Amino acid sequence: MNVFDLLIVNPMTNALMLLYGLLGNSYVLAIVALTLIIRLLTLPLTLRQQISSIKMAAMQPQIKALQEKYKNDPQTLSIEMRKLGFNPFSGCLPLLIQFPILIGMYQAIIRTLAVTPLSLLELGSHVYSFLPSLAQLVPIDSTLFSIFDLGQPDRFLIIPILVVISTYFANKVMTPPTTDPTMQQTNQVMQWMMPLMFGFFMLSTPVGLGIYWIVSNLVGVLQYFITKPQVDRARALHAAAASTTGAGAASSLASQKPLFEPPRSKVQVKSTGRINRSASTATREKRPTPKS
Repeated sequence: MNVFDLLIVNPMTNALMLLYGLLGNSYVLAIVALTLIIRLLTLPLTLRQQISSIKMAAMQPQIKALQEKYKNDPQTLSIEMRKLGFNPFSGCLPLLIQFPILIGMYQAIIRTLAVTPLSLLELGSHVYSFLPSLAQLVPIDSTLFSIFDLGQPDRFLIIPILVVISTYFANKVMTPPTTDPTMQQTNQVMQWMMPLMFGFFMLSTPVGLGIYWIVSNLVGVLQYFITKPQVDRARALHAAAASTTGAGAASSLASQKPLFEPPRSKVQVKSTGRINRSASTATREKRPTPKS
Protein backbone atom coordinates (compact mmCIF):
# COMPACT_ATOMS: atom_id res chain seq x y z
CA MET A 1 0.00 0.00 0.00
CA ASN A 2 1.43 3.38 -0.99
CA VAL A 3 1.43 6.55 1.10
CA PHE A 4 -1.14 8.32 -1.11
CA ASP A 5 -3.66 5.49 -0.56
CA LEU A 6 -2.93 5.42 3.16
CA LEU A 7 -3.30 9.16 3.76
CA ILE A 8 -5.89 10.29 1.19
CA VAL A 9 -7.68 7.61 -0.84
CA ASN A 10 -8.50 5.16 1.95
CA PRO A 11 -9.88 7.82 4.35
CA MET A 12 -12.04 9.24 1.54
CA THR A 13 -13.26 5.79 0.51
CA ASN A 14 -14.34 4.88 4.02
CA ALA A 15 -15.80 8.35 4.66
CA LEU A 16 -17.92 8.10 1.50
CA MET A 17 -19.24 4.68 2.48
CA LEU A 18 -19.92 5.77 6.05
CA LEU A 19 -21.78 8.90 4.96
CA TYR A 20 -23.67 6.86 2.36
CA GLY A 21 -25.01 4.62 5.11
CA LEU A 22 -25.79 7.50 7.45
CA LEU A 23 -27.63 9.54 4.81
CA GLY A 24 -30.18 6.98 3.71
CA ASN A 25 -28.07 5.26 1.06
CA SER A 26 -27.85 8.44 -1.02
CA TYR A 27 -24.49 8.64 -2.74
CA VAL A 28 -25.06 12.23 -3.90
CA LEU A 29 -25.69 13.36 -0.32
CA ALA A 30 -22.58 11.47 0.75
CA ILE A 31 -20.50 13.38 -1.81
CA VAL A 32 -22.04 16.71 -0.74
CA ALA A 33 -21.42 15.96 2.96
CA LEU A 34 -17.82 14.92 2.34
CA THR A 35 -17.27 18.08 0.27
CA LEU A 36 -18.52 20.22 3.15
CA ILE A 37 -16.18 18.41 5.55
CA ILE A 38 -13.18 18.91 3.25
CA ARG A 39 -13.96 22.60 2.72
CA LEU A 40 -14.32 23.08 6.48
CA LEU A 41 -10.98 21.39 7.18
CA THR A 42 -9.20 23.47 4.52
CA LEU A 43 -10.88 26.77 5.51
CA PRO A 44 -7.83 28.12 7.42
CA LEU A 45 -5.64 27.52 4.37
CA THR A 46 -8.22 29.10 2.06
CA LEU A 47 -8.45 32.19 4.27
CA ARG A 48 -4.67 32.40 4.38
CA GLN A 49 -4.54 32.25 0.58
CA GLN A 50 -7.06 35.08 0.24
CA ILE A 51 -5.19 37.31 2.70
CA SER A 52 -1.87 36.51 1.02
CA SER A 53 -3.33 37.48 -2.37
CA ILE A 54 -4.56 40.77 -0.91
CA LYS A 55 -1.13 41.45 0.58
CA MET A 56 0.62 40.76 -2.73
CA ALA A 57 -1.81 43.07 -4.56
CA ALA A 58 -1.21 45.89 -2.04
CA MET A 59 2.57 45.50 -2.37
CA GLN A 60 2.65 45.78 -6.18
CA PRO A 61 3.75 49.47 -6.32
CA GLN A 62 6.61 48.80 -3.90
CA ILE A 63 7.59 45.63 -5.76
CA LYS A 64 7.72 47.46 -9.10
CA ALA A 65 9.81 50.24 -7.54
CA LEU A 66 12.32 47.71 -6.20
CA GLN A 67 12.45 45.86 -9.52
CA GLU A 68 13.20 49.12 -11.33
CA LYS A 69 15.83 50.17 -8.79
CA TYR A 70 17.68 46.83 -8.67
CA LYS A 71 17.01 45.55 -12.19
CA ASN A 72 20.74 44.98 -12.72
CA ASP A 73 21.33 43.43 -9.29
CA PRO A 74 19.14 40.31 -8.83
CA GLN A 75 20.77 39.31 -5.55
CA THR A 76 20.09 42.65 -3.88
CA LEU A 77 16.59 42.64 -5.36
CA SER A 78 15.89 39.26 -3.78
CA ILE A 79 17.14 40.50 -0.39
CA GLU A 80 15.05 43.67 -0.55
CA MET A 81 11.96 41.69 -1.62
CA ARG A 82 12.34 39.39 1.38
CA LYS A 83 12.71 42.41 3.66
CA LEU A 84 9.48 43.74 2.20
CA GLY A 85 7.76 40.46 3.05
CA PHE A 86 7.21 39.29 -0.51
CA ASN A 87 6.70 35.54 -0.91
CA PRO A 88 5.32 34.45 -4.29
CA PHE A 89 4.56 30.93 -3.02
CA SER A 90 2.67 31.90 0.13
CA GLY A 91 -0.72 31.72 -1.57
CA CYS A 92 -0.08 28.57 -3.60
CA LEU A 93 -0.39 25.97 -0.83
CA PRO A 94 -4.22 25.73 -0.81
CA LEU A 95 -4.24 25.45 -4.60
CA LEU A 96 -1.63 22.69 -4.51
CA ILE A 97 -3.61 20.82 -1.86
CA GLN A 98 -6.74 20.80 -4.03
CA PHE A 99 -5.17 18.58 -6.69
CA PRO A 100 -4.31 15.62 -4.39
CA ILE A 101 -7.81 15.91 -2.90
CA LEU A 102 -9.35 15.93 -6.38
CA ILE A 103 -7.34 12.86 -7.42
CA GLY A 104 -8.14 11.13 -4.12
CA MET A 105 -11.86 11.84 -4.57
CA TYR A 106 -11.72 10.47 -8.11
CA GLN A 107 -10.12 7.22 -6.95
CA ALA A 108 -12.48 6.95 -3.97
CA ILE A 109 -15.53 7.28 -6.24
CA ILE A 110 -14.21 4.71 -8.69
CA ARG A 111 -13.37 2.36 -5.82
CA THR A 112 -16.66 2.65 -3.93
CA LEU A 113 -18.80 2.37 -7.06
CA ALA A 114 -17.31 -1.01 -7.88
CA VAL A 115 -19.03 -2.55 -10.89
CA THR A 116 -16.96 -5.71 -11.44
CA PRO A 117 -16.22 -8.67 -9.13
CA LEU A 118 -12.53 -7.76 -9.16
CA SER A 119 -13.22 -4.17 -8.11
CA LEU A 120 -15.55 -5.43 -5.37
CA LEU A 121 -12.77 -7.67 -4.08
CA GLU A 122 -10.34 -4.76 -4.16
CA LEU A 123 -12.80 -2.52 -2.29
CA GLY A 124 -12.96 -5.06 0.54
CA SER A 125 -9.22 -4.76 1.09
CA HIS A 126 -9.49 -0.97 1.58
CA VAL A 127 -12.41 -0.90 4.03
CA TYR A 128 -11.33 -0.31 7.61
CA SER A 129 -11.66 -3.43 9.74
CA PHE A 130 -13.05 -1.45 12.70
CA LEU A 131 -16.06 -0.47 10.54
CA PRO A 132 -17.54 -3.88 9.69
CA SER A 133 -20.96 -2.40 8.91
CA LEU A 134 -19.60 -0.81 5.71
CA ALA A 135 -19.34 -4.18 3.96
CA GLN A 136 -23.13 -4.53 4.15
CA LEU A 137 -23.59 -1.38 2.01
CA VAL A 138 -22.04 -2.97 -1.07
CA PRO A 139 -23.06 -2.69 -3.87
CA ILE A 140 -23.70 1.05 -3.73
CA ASP A 141 -26.52 2.59 -5.74
CA SER A 142 -24.86 4.93 -8.25
CA THR A 143 -27.89 6.26 -10.13
CA LEU A 144 -29.06 9.86 -9.99
CA PHE A 145 -32.56 10.78 -11.18
CA SER A 146 -32.46 7.60 -13.27
CA ILE A 147 -30.41 9.60 -15.80
CA PHE A 148 -26.86 9.83 -14.51
CA ASP A 149 -24.52 7.07 -13.43
CA LEU A 150 -22.31 8.66 -10.80
CA GLY A 151 -19.45 6.34 -11.68
CA GLN A 152 -19.47 7.15 -15.41
CA PRO A 153 -18.83 10.33 -17.46
CA ASP A 154 -21.81 12.52 -18.29
CA ARG A 155 -22.88 11.78 -21.86
CA PHE A 156 -25.23 14.78 -21.81
CA LEU A 157 -22.38 17.22 -20.96
CA ILE A 158 -24.51 18.88 -18.28
CA ILE A 159 -22.03 18.31 -15.46
CA PRO A 160 -18.95 19.58 -17.40
CA ILE A 161 -20.85 22.75 -18.36
CA LEU A 162 -21.87 23.32 -14.74
CA VAL A 163 -18.26 22.76 -13.67
CA VAL A 164 -17.08 25.46 -16.10
CA ILE A 165 -19.75 27.93 -14.95
CA SER A 166 -19.25 27.33 -11.22
CA THR A 167 -15.43 27.50 -11.49
CA TYR A 168 -15.58 30.76 -13.45
CA PHE A 169 -18.05 32.26 -10.95
CA ALA A 170 -15.92 31.21 -7.97
CA ASN A 171 -12.73 32.63 -9.52
CA LYS A 172 -14.53 35.86 -10.46
CA VAL A 173 -15.83 36.41 -6.95
CA MET A 174 -12.76 35.40 -4.96
CA THR A 175 -10.01 37.00 -7.07
CA PRO A 176 -8.90 40.20 -5.28
CA PRO A 177 -8.96 43.43 -7.33
CA THR A 178 -5.66 44.97 -8.40
CA THR A 179 -4.55 48.13 -10.17
CA ASP A 180 -1.45 46.54 -11.68
CA PRO A 181 -1.96 45.97 -15.45
CA THR A 182 0.18 42.81 -15.46
CA MET A 183 -1.73 41.28 -12.57
CA GLN A 184 -5.05 42.22 -14.19
CA GLN A 185 -4.05 40.45 -17.40
CA THR A 186 -2.88 37.37 -15.48
CA ASN A 187 -6.12 37.21 -13.51
CA GLN A 188 -8.19 37.47 -16.69
CA VAL A 189 -6.27 34.60 -18.28
CA MET A 190 -6.63 32.42 -15.18
CA GLN A 191 -10.34 33.18 -14.86
CA TRP A 192 -10.91 31.58 -18.25
CA MET A 193 -8.15 29.00 -18.39
CA MET A 194 -8.95 27.18 -15.14
CA PRO A 195 -12.72 26.71 -15.81
CA LEU A 196 -12.04 25.41 -19.32
CA MET A 197 -9.31 23.10 -18.04
CA PHE A 198 -11.54 21.57 -15.36
CA GLY A 199 -14.47 21.35 -17.77
CA PHE A 200 -12.32 19.43 -20.26
CA PHE A 201 -11.12 17.18 -17.44
CA MET A 202 -14.71 16.39 -16.46
CA LEU A 203 -15.52 15.10 -19.95
CA SER A 204 -13.82 11.81 -19.12
CA THR A 205 -14.33 11.56 -15.36
CA PRO A 206 -17.28 10.28 -13.30
CA VAL A 207 -20.34 12.43 -12.70
CA GLY A 208 -19.73 12.06 -8.95
CA LEU A 209 -16.43 13.90 -9.22
CA GLY A 210 -18.12 16.71 -11.17
CA ILE A 211 -20.74 17.02 -8.43
CA TYR A 212 -17.94 17.24 -5.85
CA TRP A 213 -16.26 20.08 -7.79
CA ILE A 214 -19.49 22.01 -8.34
CA VAL A 215 -20.43 21.81 -4.66
CA SER A 216 -16.87 22.71 -3.66
CA ASN A 217 -17.02 25.87 -5.80
CA LEU A 218 -20.38 26.93 -4.38
CA VAL A 219 -19.26 26.28 -0.80
CA GLY A 220 -16.08 28.24 -1.51
CA VAL A 221 -18.11 31.25 -2.62
CA LEU A 222 -20.29 30.94 0.50
CA GLN A 223 -17.18 30.78 2.69
CA TYR A 224 -15.83 33.86 0.96
CA PHE A 225 -18.90 35.94 1.83
CA ILE A 226 -18.91 34.61 5.41
CA THR A 227 -15.26 35.54 5.91
CA LYS A 228 -15.50 38.76 3.85
CA PRO A 229 -15.43 41.10 6.90
CA GLN A 230 -12.14 39.56 8.02
CA VAL A 231 -10.78 39.70 4.47
CA ASP A 232 -11.81 43.37 4.15
CA ARG A 233 -10.03 44.20 7.40
CA ALA A 234 -6.91 42.50 6.08
CA ARG A 235 -7.20 44.44 2.81
CA ALA A 236 -7.46 47.76 4.66
CA LEU A 237 -4.57 46.85 6.96
CA HIS A 238 -2.22 45.86 4.14
CA ALA A 239 -3.24 48.88 2.04
CA ALA A 240 -2.44 51.21 4.95
CA ALA A 241 0.86 49.43 5.60
CA ALA A 242 1.80 49.66 1.92
CA SER A 243 1.01 53.38 1.75
CA THR A 244 2.98 54.03 4.94
CA THR A 245 5.96 52.11 3.63
CA GLY A 246 5.73 53.93 0.29
CA ALA A 247 5.67 57.31 2.02
CA GLY A 248 8.66 56.30 4.11
CA ALA A 249 10.57 55.27 1.02
CA ALA A 250 9.76 58.59 -0.66
CA SER A 251 10.96 60.59 2.34
CA SER A 252 14.09 58.45 2.46
CA LEU A 253 14.86 59.28 -1.16
CA ALA A 254 14.21 62.95 -0.48
CA SER A 255 16.58 62.92 2.49
CA GLN A 256 19.35 61.59 0.27
CA LYS A 257 19.37 64.81 -1.80
CA PRO A 258 22.03 67.42 -0.77
CA LEU A 259 20.78 70.28 1.35
CA PHE A 260 22.75 72.82 -0.70
CA GLU A 261 23.67 72.75 -4.36
CA PRO A 262 26.22 75.31 -5.68
CA PRO A 263 24.83 77.63 -8.37
CA ARG A 264 25.68 76.76 -11.90
CA SER A 265 28.43 78.85 -13.57
CA LYS A 266 27.17 81.66 -15.80
CA VAL A 267 30.35 81.71 -17.87
CA GLN A 268 29.51 81.17 -21.49
CA VAL A 269 31.02 78.05 -22.99
CA LYS A 270 31.36 77.34 -26.66
CA SER A 271 30.42 74.04 -28.18
CA THR A 272 34.15 73.19 -28.32
CA GLY A 273 34.28 73.33 -24.53
CA ARG A 274 36.64 76.41 -24.42
CA ILE A 275 35.75 79.51 -22.43
CA ASN A 276 34.53 82.48 -24.47
CA ARG A 277 37.64 84.62 -23.92
CA SER A 278 36.28 87.63 -25.87
CA ALA A 279 33.34 87.89 -23.52
CA SER A 280 35.66 87.55 -20.53
CA THR A 281 38.04 90.27 -21.88
CA ALA A 282 35.16 92.65 -22.56
CA THR A 283 33.99 92.23 -19.03
CA ARG A 284 37.40 93.13 -17.62
CA GLU A 285 37.61 96.24 -19.84
CA LYS A 286 34.33 97.55 -18.52
CA ARG A 287 35.52 97.37 -14.90
CA PRO A 288 36.63 100.85 -13.56
CA THR A 289 40.32 101.31 -12.86
CA PRO A 290 40.88 101.80 -9.13
CA LYS A 291 42.21 105.26 -8.16
CA SER A 292 45.58 105.53 -6.54
